[in-house]
Amino acid sequence: MENAAQSPFSGEIMTLALVGLLIVFFVLTVIALAIALVRKIDDRLLARAAARDEQPAPQDPNIDALTAVLIAAAAATVLKGRHRIRSVRRLLPLDAPRSPWSGQGRLYLQGSHSVPRKRHN
Repeated sequence: MENAAQSPFSGEIMTLALVGLLIVFFVLTVIALAIALVRKIDDRLLARAAARDEQPAPQDPNIDALTAVLIAAAAATVLKGRHRIRSVRRLLPLDAPRSPWSGQGRLYLQGSHSVPRKRHN
């Protein structure tokens, strides 16, 4: 039995097991550090996004009374009856690039809603 305890492989096996455990713990430490680094980067990006979202958006100027009356008259002509305008907003911002495709489509739609003229006798 003493020969089994004093086997030449027992020292090598223990060394191999110890080196294997050290490698595993080293790799786990590297993975944990990488996860902590990614978490810090993500927290910073989320903080920047939250700060950017907290800034108030520039408000569009209100429309003047003449424009409101013209919009109400156009709506009354198209809808032919009583109506209530709750809000008015731009379809595109003033600085947005306009494409000929969307302009042609808008022109076609507005042209299909032509209002017949009333005859005055």
